[in-house]
Amino acid sequence: MSIPELLSFPFTQYALIASILMAICASLIGVPLVLKRYSFMGFGLSNVAFMGMAFALVIDMTNSMALVMPLTVLATILLVGFGNRFKKISGDASLAMLTVGSLAVGHFVINTFSIRGGNIDRAVSETLFGGTRLVTLNARPQEVWLALIITVVVVVLYIFFYRRIFAVTFDTEFMQATGQHPIAYELLLSVITGVVIALSMSLLGSLLTASLIIFPALSAMQLSKTYKGVMFSAVIVAVVCSPVGIFTALLYELPPTTTIIMVNIAAFVFLTAIGKLRRLFV
Repeated sequence: MSIPELLSFPFTQYALIASILMAICASLIGVPLVLKRYSFMGFGLSNVAFMGMAFALVIDMTNSMALVMPLTVLATILLVGFGNRFKKISGDASLAMLTVGSLAVGHFVINTFSIRGGNIDRAVSETLFGGTRLVTLNARPQEVWLALIITVVVVVLYIFFYRRIFAVTFDTEFMQATGQHPIAYELLLSVITGVVIALSMSLLGSLLTASLIIFPALSAMQLSKTYKGVMFSAVIVAVVCSPVGIFTALLYELPPTTTIIMVNIAAFVFLTAIGKLRRLFV
């Protein structure tokens, strides 16, 4: 089967649109998170979303996002907005506790309380690793529309608050000294991060969500040394890798989410090598 033939199927079209939209959002939030040394945040918050989905499955909620998104946003606010204000527990320890604790609670809830007419192992696998989520989005078009709306909102916020996000990424003390309020922009970044991760978790699964936050940002840092250049490059890398991964998975009957991750890893290795060669000869 060829790529034009694949594009004729609705499930391919929805998968492409959703993966590109989430790639844009995740790469944008990934740059400040990686630079603030919150690289593991994506995986940790994905586990919080997993815990929320576990509760939603058990109580048989028709719209799990009504529980998952507020829970993820709250966890993000506590970690990003107030994590550095707790002196007795370091930021990485808080993130580790949240990651392990939420994953354990989610798995405990799913296994302890039966899922009506469902398969527990499949539910866990689909939520964590994506499974067939990406290629069954044609049955859930409302989630793709929601992804489009959130992507537009995230891009507009990043354009209007670019300087503030830049400042809060590197030096909150300078913002305070100049009469600005870094806590407000930390909360804004936290809310954006929580919303994006919750939605991406629903569409793509935990593993791919975390990788889209980390790898495009790290790959972009091999190409550019300016903040604006890194953000732009991260979006380009993410938007290129996602369709390549989807088409590769569909053409060779591979798992879509992990294939996209492997493409991102290959891009990071390639761009790292290019960056080292450029430094040698320039």
